[in-house]
Amino acid sequence: MSATAVIRARSMVIPQALRLVFGHPGYRMWAAISFIVLLTFYLMLLPASETGGAVGLVALPFLTAQDVFLAIVMAGLLALTLPLGVYGWRMGSGGGVVGSASGSIVALIAPLLCCSPILPITIAAIAASLPAVGAAATPLQGFIATHELEFYAAAILLMAWGLQGNAKRVLHCDCRPKN
Repeated sequence: MSATAVIRARSMVIPQALRLVFGHPGYRMWAAISFIVLLTFYLMLLPASETGGAVGLVALPFLTAQDVFLAIVMAGLLALTLPLGVYGWRMGSGGGVVGSASGSIVALIAPLLCCSPILPITIAAIAASLPAVGAAATPLQGFIATHELEFYAAAILLMAWGLQGNAKRVLHCDCRPKN
C-alpha cells in the first residue's frame, strides 16, 4: 500500500466513524448538548488569566477572539469524542471505558491547570505544609502563563488524538451491543 493510500485511509477514519455514530439521533443530540455545555464551560474558563483566576460569568467580558476560537475548537473536539467513546464502549470495542475516556480527560486537564485557580490552590496547599515550596509557585505560574498558547495547542492535539482513537475503536468494534 502506498503512502498516499495509507494517509487517505487514515484521514477517512473520523468521518466514517462520525457517519456511523451520528446515524443514531440520540448520539447527535448528545453531541449537540455536549457542545453547548462545553462551549459555555470553555468560554468562562479560558479568560481566567485575565480575570485573576476568576471563572464564571465574570470572565465573559474579557473574552478575546483567540479565546472564542479555542473554546469552539476544544468544545467541538470533545463533543465529537464523547459520543464516539460511548458508542464504541456500548458496541463492545476492546478499548473499554478507560481507553475511550482518556483522551477527553487529558484534554480537560491542560486548560484547567493554566486558567483556573486549581494550580494556585494546589500549590498553596503544598506550600502550607512545606514552606520552601511556596517560593516555587510564582515561577511555575509565570512559566505556564508565558507558554499558555503552547499548552492550549497541546490540549487540542491530545483532543484530536483522543477523537482519532475513539473513531478507530468505533470502526473496529465487534458491532454487537453489550448486554
